[in-house]
Amino acid sequence: MIQLYEERPISIFMNNQSNRITLEFCNITMKMKPCQFIRFNNYLDSFEKNINTNTNSVTLRLVLDDLTVKISLNDFLQLNHGVKTFKHEILLNN
Repeated sequence: MIQLYEERPISIFMNNQSNRITLEFCNITMKMKPCQFIRFNNYLDSFEKNINTNTNSVTLRLVLDDLTVKISLNDFLQLNHGVKTFKHEILLNN
């Protein structure tokens, strides 16, 4: 397993054997294929467009078990930055 991004509270790992990306944030662990990871990036981008000066937190709806998570704006921005950073790595290597 290769650790590709580590910035508290976000960790992103890639398992070369299964070609799965593991994303850990806010006590949640998500395992995705690269195409799912890119869709997750697009999902986060849709929230980023609606952030304004009054935004204190972001509520994410994660499909698995209909999980809804409310995270602070700071945690969301770190999550979005980590996903974008790693997405560029995926696109460069494929």
